[in-house]
Amino acid sequence: MVWLALVAVFFSIIGAFYYLRIVKLMYFDASETDQPLAASTDMQIAVSLNGLAVLALGLFPGGLLAVCAAVLA
Repeated sequence: MVWLALVAVFFSIIGAFYYLRIVKLMYFDASETDQPLAASTDMQIAVSLNGLAVLALGLFPGGLLAVCAAVLA
């Protein structure tokens, strides 16, 4: 199965190239404009609620796990 490992390494290198290119564009390349990003109030609320939900589920996963166990049982 050496050939399969080599294929996996090959595709991992291709994937790393694309992801690292995005990081390079975000942090190391100069921006096209100097204007700050602006988001609508609806977008700010949606992103804030999403962040709070991720934080809550990360700190207290028991409730979600109980719901999942109840669905599977």
